[in-house]
Formats: sequence, structure tokens, C-alpha cells
Amino acid sequence: MSPGGATDVLPVERDLPGTGWLAIDEGFGAGPGEGGPGELIDCVGPDFPSDDEILESAGTPHYVRPPGRLLHGVAVLAGTDDAADRAEAILSGRAFAECLGRSVALDLSDPDLQAELVEVDVADGPFGARVRFTGASPAGVRPVFLDVVCLRRGRAVGLLWFADTPEPFPADDLAGVVARIRAR
Repeated sequence: MSPGGATDVLPVERDLPGTGWLAIDEGFGAGPGEGGPGELIDCVGPDFPSDDEILESAGTPHYVRPPGRLLHGVAVLAGTDDAADRAEAILSGRAFAECLGRSVALDLSDPDLQAELVEVDVADGPFGARVRFTGASPAGVRPVFLDVVCLRRGRAVGLLWFADTPEPFPADDLAGVVARIRAR
């Protein structure tokens, strides 16, 4: 059986719901030794497969649909089933989702706007974890929802995050993206 590729568990433009999506960057991809967990995600920890256990990594553009919807994904192709199992266990874990939520929240903060991260909560979501973080600024308090979804096909393990504000990413749209990826 062919191991497939890291992109097997990532969305492409035709997987996105509706119209009006913009790809605001190009994503990335890397072969052996050219990309690993440190280049993908800051929250994976020491048990995540090391660079020499990763055959390939890939990422989607940051797909955005104004006013506040975002979809992004990253993936790795592990060299062994054990490495893929470890990657999946970490990326589907609650601790990872909380760390990712805090990281995304900090990336969105802007000292010039005097925005402050108020709280980060993690709960079960429709396909993984749902992270809600709340920020406060002179303009008011606004919740941001981040659905964190781990998908696996063979040794390819992907992480998708669906963000929206002030309500979660619509459940039917999220389910549709996941279903289209799984159907390929």
C-alpha cells in the first residue's frame, strides 16, 4: 500500500463551503528533512514525531471569508505507523487544542488596539475540540471560536482549524469540509 501524501488530509479550494473565500498566502510543503513539527506547530511537545520520522509536511493557505471566518490546515506524512499514531494522539488531544487556541489568540492580539486576552475555554466540538477565546478592547468584548479537527488517512495526519466570530463556524459547513476530504 502506498503511504499517500500529507496533502491527502487537507482541504483544497473546492472543499470550501459557499463562495467568497480568499487564499491569503500560499501554504507550504516540504520533503524529508525539510519540514518537521517545529516548522508546523508550536504546541506538539517532545513526543511528536521527530524530523527524521516525517517524510513530508504540508499546509494550506489561510482561507478567509469576511467578515471573520478562517480555515487553515497543516499535515505530516509519518514514516511509520507508530509515528503516525503519536502524531494523531497529540493533535487530537485537549491539551494541544488549548495550546493552539492560546497561540492563535496571541497571534491575533494587537498592542496598538489595546486588546487583551480574557480567557480560553476548551470543550468538545463536532469533530474534535472547540476552543473559545475572548478578547477585550476599547471596542468591546468579542468571542472567537476555533474548531480543531484531526484527520488521518494511513500515515498522513492532518490538523484543521475552523475559526469564526462571534459565533462558531457553521456546523453543516464544517461537516461538509470534513466529509469532502474523507471522500477523496
